[in-house]
Amino acid sequence: MALGDIILKENSSATGGRGGRLYNVASGTPIYAGEPVQIGALGNGAGIAGATVVMPALTNTPDASAHLYVGIAETSSTNTSSAAGTVTVTPLTSQDTWYANPDVAASWDTQSEYNALVGARVLLKNSVSVTSTPTSGTYTILASDSTNNGCVVLPLDVFLVPGKVAFAFRGGCSYLS
Repeated sequence: MALGDIILKENSSATGGRGGRLYNVASGTPIYAGEPVQIGALGNGAGIAGATVVMPALTNTPDASAHLYVGIAETSSTNTSSAAGTVTVTPLTSQDTWYANPDVAASWDTQSEYNALVGARVLLKNSVSVTSTPTSGTYTILASDSTNNGCVVLPLDVFLVPGKVAFAFRGGCSYLS
């Protein structure tokens, strides 16, 4: 996975931050700062008995009906292939604006193409995680609108911020909502 796949453009807090929350991460796949994070399992036997653990988000998520996100990783996780660890995560709010790279740049590279997608409900793609098992990859944003998709495309001047898509997470995609 790539460090900084998703970048906070604008925080909703007037004081500049809400603060992250610390979550347990099972041994295995690391989480890097700037990656979306979702709930993994309860009491999975990874040395964190009875605790909720988080994992890198699966591909084609978040979905407002399933695959809820905890947020975006602020730090890289401290887990290893053989030991559990932790990660600090910025909780989701629909008030924050985020940047991501488009999955297909040609779908977003002119202002008229971008404007046609403003308001679309889209998903994030993990380029390598194509099954229900998360693995290494790079997160990009897709361009297909659908009812349960959890990211909403926001306006952006493609000449001032080339190669990025501005979006917000829908409120219903938060694990805590």
